[in-house]
Amino acid sequence: MGKSKTLVTLGADNKAYMGICSGKDGKYIVTVTFDNIDFDVLVDLSKPDAIEKSAVVGQKENYPAKMSINLLHSLLAARTFTELGKLDQLLTWEKAKSLAVV
Repeated sequence: MGKSKTLVTLGADNKAYMGICSGKDGKYIVTVTFDNIDFDVLVDLSKPDAIEKSAVVGQKENYPAKMSINLLHSLLAARTFTELGKLDQLLTWEKAKSLAVV
């Protein structure tokens, strides 16, 4: 991954894709859409229900702490998506309303 920021987009077909974003802090945000309208976001439910400021792809924004995912879970999600074209059911996904919190 990039030294200061990374944005990776993986496509499964014409409408389905996964986006993986990160910043310098080693935190990743992973989103998936199958129709380019509704999005699922990978979450870590062991994290507090708090808001944290993260620099994702160079921009500092407020995000729910549970959306900050480690590299291993990001890679597991990416592998399942690229190999099978679906969400990894061993990971926890939530429907995304809006990623950044104002």
